[in-house]
Amino acid sequence: MASIERRGDSWRVVWRHDGRKAYTTWPAEEYANEAKAIVEGHRGRITADRVYADMGIPTGDSNSPADDSPKLREWCEEWLPSKTRISPGTRERYEQQLRDRIYPAFGDTPLSQITSVAIGTWLNGLRGEMSQKTVTRYYSLLHTALTAAVRHGHITVNPCHGTDFVRDQRADDDTGEHHAVYLTPRDFELLRAQFPAKWQPLLDCIVETGMRWSEVTALAAKHLVPATASSGPRIQVWRAWKEAGGKRYLGTTKGRAKRVLPIGADLHATLAQLVDGQPDDTLVFRDDNGHALDYDRMYDRVWKPALLRARLCAVHPPTGEGERMEGARGRCRDYGGTTWDGRPCGARVVSDTTRCSAHYGPRAGTTSDCDCPDVLHSAPSWHDLRHTYAGWLFSDPRMTPLAISRLLGHQQLATTSEIYGDLMPQAIDAAVDAVADARKAGRQP
Repeated sequence: MASIERRGDSWRVVWRHDGRKAYTTWPAEEYANEAKAIVEGHRGRITADRVYADMGIPTGDSNSPADDSPKLREWCEEWLPSKTRISPGTRERYEQQLRDRIYPAFGDTPLSQITSVAIGTWLNGLRGEMSQKTVTRYYSLLHTALTAAVRHGHITVNPCHGTDFVRDQRADDDTGEHHAVYLTPRDFELLRAQFPAKWQPLLDCIVETGMRWSEVTALAAKHLVPATASSGPRIQVWRAWKEAGGKRYLGTTKGRAKRVLPIGADLHATLAQLVDGQPDDTLVFRDDNGHALDYDRMYDRVWKPALLRARLCAVHPPTGEGERMEGARGRCRDYGGTTWDGRPCGARVVSDTTRCSAHYGPRAGTTSDCDCPDVLHSAPSWHDLRHTYAGWLFSDPRMTPLAISRLLGHQQLATTSEIYGDLMPQAIDAAVDAVADARKAGRQP
């Protein structure tokens, strides 16, 4: 009586109603199966709008009382200014997201006429242009806006619920791979040794606390808590740098998750010395003018040069371009030399070599490819020091996932599991032993 047809990324349920072809379109096969069951339950005597309605999807039927619902743009311009628990930077980002992608797709559509099919199609279009994490941000904002519209009586159901979208995940092509770099203790020491002594306490603080860059650079003298008779020294992670309107300001931590972290006595002494005799609001880590550290500047001027040095081997330097050739003259291109974008290089060669001065020797940023133990063989970022902290904690059997989640400042244990699930194989393998032990105990007389 009804059939299902695959149409690209969607499924269509087709049947005959009053002598004419009728159909509904769905973003997932399971919804199409449900719709097909509804059609066959009515023996085909049902309209497409009625099928959508039975599935809980608004259709924009002219007889629907929700026809006077505002357009999405009108609703968002009313709803977003009323939100009280977001920072100025977040509000600014939401406004930008609405302007960039959501308004062009749904801005002039009445809320009651936005369907799950349209949302699913829109999401698939975004996937071709941006990462899944970014797609999730747009979906989450639209979902939140439509949930608020339901709460205020403009629509009866949120059409986002009719999609099969899963945050940060594609369908059959999602590998779920986590690309964090975890440094071994030896790797960290190799990297740390290449930093100027001035910045080594910054590395120590991140890798020993797991603080985010925005948090560690907001740390002030008043956040250092000395040891007491009942506990060791602590760090109060109560604020972080945010940005709005191109300007930085101090706001709450990510997810508003304030926390107090235990630190070693040596680290506390080092940090306390950096602000010794200074006012309470003095930043622990600051530039030569006493201002907050800038991530991009620190990455380019401090992190990258130190990382390059850590990845160079004194015994096996990177191989270069060109070679010595007595009597070599002419242009670089005469010996196969090219510019970095692949075009023939017309510069004159260095005397008695086959390359010009810009192309003779190793390229800038080239690293050694040997297996020597005193060379760093990965390319971590500042944030990978936080991942390294988590990795070290998970490698200690005394630490529980819940305790690690709280130290990292995650609002939910599920977040920790999603990010660091690959670091918990022992707990997963232990499940087999736990079940076996239980079965063995049950068989004993």
